[in-house]
Amino acid sequence: MDMHRPFGFEWGDLVAIFTLVGVVATYANMAISHTAKDSSRADFEQLAASIAKLNETMVKVNLVLESLKADRESTNRRLDKIEAITDRHDIQLARIEEHVMTKGDK
Repeated sequence: MDMHRPFGFEWGDLVAIFTLVGVVATYANMAISHTAKDSSRADFEQLAASIAKLNETMVKVNLVLESLKADRESTNRRLDKIEAITDRHDIQLARIEEHVMTKGDK
């Protein structure tokens, strides 16, 4: 191997080849980088749209849950009233039974 002509090329030719390889590598790197940025941007836009839809759905779910909570509270109040009325009727029934038994013993 001749030091003045490595690999059979002149030094200027070798510099040109390495420069060309460097330019091609830089171009490839930039192209890949731009493609990755565009892809990431599209993915983030899609993710943002999905999150917005999820937020809308969560708002609707919260409204339904609040409505169900209000319905349950109303039902519980009605049930409490019914239990109170039932207790009063049970007491009245016990008094009537006691009255009938005491009259029956006389």
